[in-house]
Amino acid sequence: MQILIAVYFGYLAAMAVARRKARPAILSMAILVCVFTVGTPHIMPLVYLLSGYWLPALLVRETNARLERQLLDVDHMLFGAHGLEAFERRAPRLLIEYLELAYLLCYAVVPAGFASLLFAHYTGETLDTFWSVVLLAAFACYGLLPWLPTRAPRAVEPPGHEMRSSIRRLNLAVLNRASVQWNTFPSGHTAASLATALAVGIHMPLAGVVLAVVALSIAAGSVVGRYHYAADAIIGAAVAVLAFVMVAAARGL
Repeated sequence: MQILIAVYFGYLAAMAVARRKARPAILSMAILVCVFTVGTPHIMPLVYLLSGYWLPALLVRETNARLERQLLDVDHMLFGAHGLEAFERRAPRLLIEYLELAYLLCYAVVPAGFASLLFAHYTGETLDTFWSVVLLAAFACYGLLPWLPTRAPRAVEPPGHEMRSSIRRLNLAVLNRASVQWNTFPSGHTAASLATALAVGIHMPLAGVVLAVVALSIAAGSVVGRYHYAADAIIGAAVAVLAFVMVAAARGL
């Protein structure tokens, strides 16, 4: 896990230097020093996860309009030009609220997965494996942001009406205050959530199933709510599975 974290923040530091961005270079270097001097106590990866989300956004220069168009075209191919908007209008209000709530839970899934292992008295190698899977999946998505910057589909193609959800207002408020205001392709939310479910499920199958249901609901909610493109969620899920397989194979699980 320590090598994974060092490689990721070393990569961000190198990119920051190449793009002449002093602030992310200094922050990335500071995190590298922390990794090698303090080590990686099992609560620290939460800090590295958040830092790994914020720092790449400081390296973004401008949106990739061509990629936005391509991602939107995939959505139109899958759902029709206004298919998701029509679905939101016709679907039961309870379903829409559930999907918005699921998306809101994306911030809680990783800590919940970590806490479930702690409460079950898993330590050492198990926690290290958990964080290796989650961080590999998340960093793979976040690290591509400077190369593939896009806006969320709700910004590229604003909905023609206000969605019928009180929880959506909370989601948008959180995004306005806590988000980097860029869309991650692949979806870091989907990747980290599903990676958490897989990493927990190998030790606690029931908890893994519950977390997997939440993760898939997050992916669906992100697409229906136009927080992410469909391709973001689909490829994000594939990244999570690949990260899990890679770590499991490396550790002989």
